[in-house]
Amino acid sequence: MKKILSTSLIVLGILSLSEIMMWKKTNDYQFPKKQILKTEKRTLFVFHTEIAKTMEYKLTVSDNDSITKYSYQNLNNKEKNMEFYYHKASEQLTLVFDKFILSDKMEYQNKKIHKLNFGYYKLKKSYDDGSGPLLFNTEYGILGIGNSYGPEFVYLTNSDLKLAKEIIDELYK
Repeated sequence: MKKILSTSLIVLGILSLSEIMMWKKTNDYQFPKKQILKTEKRTLFVFHTEIAKTMEYKLTVSDNDSITKYSYQNLNNKEKNMEFYYHKASEQLTLVFDKFILSDKMEYQNKKIHKLNFGYYKLKKSYDDGSGPLLFNTEYGILGIGNSYGPEFVYLTNSDLKLAKEIIDELYK
């Protein structure tokens, strides 16, 4: 019994280590400081219920030949930072372990937010408590993140709560 338990723990450890190495491999891109495209202020609306909590973020967009990185830095708590990677060739988004692909759903357009339309991105391999859909365009970055089992997120350049609620509704149309 001890031998089976020991073997199981070793296998579990190896699988965990390989998962960490795979994450490191897919998320350790090089972005020289001179490749920063822009830095902007964003307000994040977090909806657990109809009442939204807001947090201030700084968005930094950096670029290399194949990847554009969108770094959302929480101005009060670095543990709430988020990074998304846009893979130019495949037009996929990556958030930690999750890969999102552009869906064939009609794009969202709102000229009050940005001149370009926002594409709907869905999980490449869906699972029960996965995030999504996402609203995204390459110039603006992430607009909205749906999550049926947790909070929803909206990133705006202003603090317009009514607009944030409209975006949450749009995520689930």
